[in-house]
Amino acid sequence: MQTRQTSANVQHPLNRNLFIADNLNLLRSLDNETIDLICIDPPFAKNQTFIGNLRPPLTEEERRQELETLANWNIHSPADAADLGITWPDSYDDAMFKDIWRWENDVHEDWLDRIDDEYPALAKVIDAARYTHGEDTAAYLTYMAIRIIEMRRILKPTGALYLHCDHNANSYLRLTLDAIFGGGNFQNEIVWHYSTGGVSRRRYARKHDTLLFYSKSDTWTFNGEAVRIPRTEQAMRRAQNPRGARISASDTHKLPEDVFTIQQLNPMASERTGYPTQKPVALAERIILASTNPGDVVLDCFAGCAYVPVAAERNGRQWIACDVSPRALTVLRRQFAKFRYSVDGGQAADAPALITDANVVTRSPLDLPERTDADPIAAPAIKDLPEREFKVPASLIPEKDMLEFLLDLSGYTAWCCGFANRRPDGTIVRTSNNFHLDHIAPKSKDGSNQIINRAPLCPTHNIRKNNRQIPLDEYRREIADAGEMLVDTTADLVNLAEAYQKALDRYVLESISRGHTPAAT
Repeated sequence: MQTRQTSANVQHPLNRNLFIADNLNLLRSLDNETIDLICIDPPFAKNQTFIGNLRPPLTEEERRQELETLANWNIHSPADAADLGITWPDSYDDAMFKDIWRWENDVHEDWLDRIDDEYPALAKVIDAARYTHGEDTAAYLTYMAIRIIEMRRILKPTGALYLHCDHNANSYLRLTLDAIFGGGNFQNEIVWHYSTGGVSRRRYARKHDTLLFYSKSDTWTFNGEAVRIPRTEQAMRRAQNPRGARISASDTHKLPEDVFTIQQLNPMASERTGYPTQKPVALAERIILASTNPGDVVLDCFAGCAYVPVAAERNGRQWIACDVSPRALTVLRRQFAKFRYSVDGGQAADAPALITDANVVTRSPLDLPERTDADPIAAPAIKDLPEREFKVPASLIPEKDMLEFLLDLSGYTAWCCGFANRRPDGTIVRTSNNFHLDHIAPKSKDGSNQIINRAPLCPTHNIRKNNRQIPLDEYRREIADAGEMLVDTTADLVNLAEAYQKALDRYVLESISRGHTPAAT
């Protein structure tokens, strides 16, 4: 049974709390299994800076409130803010944030240590991103992963996560979530389709984002009836019975599908904040109604646009929010007023009549809750992978054995430049560490995978050779001409013809021992 029944909820001590803090610090301070739904719209790894004009422009009173709030927290300068991991609101008329990621700016080494120790599959996902998409994407994934690990910990067993992304990193985020939540807890890849945005003469127009929906376990909340949507006129006609009578009124809505057609906010919409990446409240409402019950606790820890807190408040859910910018309080005040909710009992002269006091509490980076539990939540079990079996003769000899055999032929030196692992006294260490197994004749030019066409190279030259797609003997001459040899001459490297003959002998013996006829060479 995948759907949890409605149950009474107790008041969460942090209900209606907006934290201005690094969300990792908040996540680490929350107790295990206390959140029903996490709905986040994090950075998308677009490698650009977003700037938008607040709409309407920031007032002098709002500016005073922001600075007064910071001063009450003993934050008086950009340096003070940076020390606590938050931003300083120094650009008063602009909404700006950077979606640019660097190891040295955004990642702590101990995050990777934890990932290596507890989530080895995740570490491989991040490494794959380095090779296929670049260091910036890998740094972004590490930033996200260490937070998603904490998100899984604080979700109730019946809880769920919705992560908003787009084409820039959705494939890597899917693998990241699989590694943290377990692939079996993936429930939907939701396409949010909208008609706004540009067109292109070089590709299909990009008109959708992605929402990745994961559950904490095999039992989760899903209220499909709460989010039924109208059928199209065409679908209504098809639903008529042969006598021409229309279906009953109760059947004029259909259960939601994994494509959400919800329009992006138009430039003149009253809901607009001026943030260029703002999402509509209607989008968060569909998620909250489907994946929580009244009184459940919703967390948004990238809450700069306040669309999740507004949706939660409108639908009788408790909520906790966090953002790194003090401007989030200004935006939240404005958005709540637009939906006729008060933040702190105050009301602007031109605001509509407010129907409730939301009693929002703004918390500083130094005012985080203290954990009351001790036991960690175990990471998903790591699968024991079986030994691979390949179609013969893809590779008669395991690559590890090939590498050791070929290194032995050269005295554990690289066949490209003479690189070797050496002790301080200069003696060579007989280890295969720091060597890559490459092809002598490029595979793209019909080079074999067998030992007769393989060579141990140093990492630097291996990467360059792969980019060049040239034979090893030709590449060795280029290395020598560039002055990159670690031996006196190319004659000091392993003799490729002699090495080929010894590798051929090994190949023939291996083929015979496995009952195969050696392939033509």
